[in-house]
Amino acid sequence: MNLKKYFYLWWRTTILSLQSKLVCRGSSLMFILGKFIRFGFYIFSLMVILTKTQTIAGFDFHQMVNFFLVFNLFDLLGQFFFRGIYWFRGKIVSGMFDFTLVKPASPLFLTLVTNTDLLDLPLLLMVITMLIRQNLSLPLLNVFLFLLLSIAAFLIITALHIFIVGLGIMTTEVDNTIWIFRELTLLARVPIDIYMGAVRSFLTFVLPIALIFTFPAKALMGLLSWQWIFYSLVFAFLFFILALKFWRFALTKYSSASS
Repeated sequence: MNLKKYFYLWWRTTILSLQSKLVCRGSSLMFILGKFIRFGFYIFSLMVILTKTQTIAGFDFHQMVNFFLVFNLFDLLGQFFFRGIYWFRGKIVSGMFDFTLVKPASPLFLTLVTNTDLLDLPLLLMVITMLIRQNLSLPLLNVFLFLLLSIAAFLIITALHIFIVGLGIMTTEVDNTIWIFRELTLLARVPIDIYMGAVRSFLTFVLPIALIFTFPAKALMGLLSWQWIFYSLVFAFLFFILALKFWRFALTKYSSASS
């Protein structure tokens, strides 16, 4: 793969996407402002809850904020890079995906990351800044493990989006699938420890939301065992490989607009 070519392609399409959004500056500003307001309200609600009780499921306010910041970090990264998935169904039903397939670039790359949403960048930078300020005194080992599990989390996020676009090729159903996934991820705004055992198992072994959001936060705070760290890394690698295989299989089932 020519990384320079793909970086240039990503950068050019990102700038074009931003220019199209800035045509309506008022709505773009309201979009950014709404994200900041929702973020602030949740932090405020945590403060209110923890004035009535010292901990939630054994976690104090500092730890709960870390869980929420890590949730927002990966939630925003998924939206930031993979916003193009929301337009994918239209390409399938209109036949525009035919033109994607004949372009001299990976159709998976063109599907996922050519509509990067820079409007998510202001809140993303604020979340990263707050996360760093919150954890300046942590041991370097915790930071290293967090970065390691962050790579695993991003691989899983990417794999889930690949599965969704593969499913979209086979069924033309993308929008509802991605919104179901987005709604389920909201469960991880708090640590999965607060849920009953069956729900925790589902969020860990079936739909790996815990591996994306909760495990990196626990690793950052030194609360995750080595067994879970190893499991997360192995799962992320195998899940990503499986997603790529599913994408290739889905392409064999695609019927072009001319067929």
